[in-house]
Amino acid sequence: MSVTSLSWRHRGACGPEDLELFYGPDDETEGDQRAREAKAAAICAPCPVRRDCLSYAVTTPQRHGVWGQVGEEDRARIRRNYLRHMNGYVAA
Repeated sequence: MSVTSLSWRHRGACGPEDLELFYGPDDETEGDQRAREAKAAAICAPCPVRRDCLSYAVTTPQRHGVWGQVGEEDRARIRRNYLRHMNGYVAA
C-alpha cells in the first residue's frame, strides 16, 4: 500500500459514523476512552480496508484516534516496533 494513495478511505466502515467515536474529546477520562475505543474497534473489525487504515496510521504521524481497529497506545507500540525495524534495529 502506498501511503500517498488514500483511495481506500472511501471504502471504510467508519464513513457514516460520528468522528468523535474514533477520536474523542480532549478531556475524556481513561475509562471513557477505553469504552469509546472498544466501540470504534467493533466498527473497524469487519472493515474491508482495516489493514490499509492501520498501515497508514503507523507509517504516518497519526497519534490520535482509532485507526484500523487499533487505539492510541497500542498503535504507538506498533509504530515504535515498525520504526525500529525500518531503521535496522531488528535482532537477527
